[in-house]
Amino acid sequence: MISRIRAAVLFVMVMSIAAAGQGTPATKSGAKSSQPSAAGPHAPGPPANITSPPGTLYVVPYAHLDTQWRWEYPQVISDYLAHTLHDNFALFAKYPHYVFNFSGANRYGFFKEYYPADYVKLKQYIAQGRWFPAGSSMEESDVNSPSAESILRQVLYGNEFFRREFHVASAEYMLPDCFGFPASLPSILAHAGIKGFSTQKLTWHSAVPEGGPDSPEKTPVGIPFNLGQWVGPDGKGVIAALNPGSYSADIRYDITKSAAPPSFADDENAMRNFVDWPGRVKLDGQVSGLYTDYHYYGTGDIGGSPRERSVALMEAILTKGMATLPGPRRRGEDPDLAAAPAGPPVRVGDGPLHVIQGNAEQM
Repeated sequence: MISRIRAAVLFVMVMSIAAAGQGTPATKSGAKSSQPSAAGPHAPGPPANITSPPGTLYVVPYAHLDTQWRWEYPQVISDYLAHTLHDNFALFAKYPHYVFNFSGANRYGFFKEYYPADYVKLKQYIAQGRWFPAGSSMEESDVNSPSAESILRQVLYGNEFFRREFHVASAEYMLPDCFGFPASLPSILAHAGIKGFSTQKLTWHSAVPEGGPDSPEKTPVGIPFNLGQWVGPDGKGVIAALNPGSYSADIRYDITKSAAPPSFADDENAMRNFVDWPGRVKLDGQVSGLYTDYHYYGTGDIGGSPRERSVALMEAILTKGMATLPGPRRRGEDPDLAAAPAGPPVRVGDGPLHVIQGNAEQM
């Protein structure tokens, strides 16, 4: 499934990408502008530091869409794509630091054909850095059965469309929901000019004989590392985020701090899903020398946008504001229903870990 994976991150490659991100102008403290720079909105704070603790966590808002699964194109076009446009436009107007990632040039072709007025607005948000055409490909396709040429054409045609329509393309390949990956994939992506890769699918019983509680980064069984260099048979490779969390996850607590919210204490399910992000980034750095990690949040299968309560909490974290944390989600609870507040407003974002919310290639 995955061969020749090494846990140490290739320093020069990661540093070049991090340095590119540091050149982005930051939003002035207290500003509420909804017209950020073309590189994307950033909250006030220091530039990314990934070479010493406490490090930096890159957070990627995203909506996963299966263009065709248990539904057909008419429903995708009339319902799922419409919600993806309009729900995110509403969040952009309300939360100045919100950024959205959406993949698949084929879906953008549907936007252009069926929602021409919204497409004009979409192009403006892309130019502002609020909406990022992620993934480099035509679709989030399978990569097990298709030939190498097919995967190369996914990147060629996908990024050609993005450059032609938006004058921007991605250097990462986003496959959160593909069931397995060939050992040749990092080589193929590298030869296509891709530098980064991300997936959350290895948590679905990966066959890789790596990971586990005794592994260097204490990753789940089947996941060799959190963020590292995935090398293919010819020695070429990509930076790979292999444990970013579920793409349908919410932001439910202050991810800049190690302590779980008090409301989680008596909830086994909440504690099982809690991640001590400062602690994880620290361990990453002790193992690889680079104190950084990568985290999805959003929604799955039918597009749309991340749930607003997550976007609102991220806004408060990025601006070191006040927020009322939701209580733990109960088993069987509808994730689209807001959980009851777990207490009075508290200050968030003032923990040691530096957090950047941005586009999928920013790492």
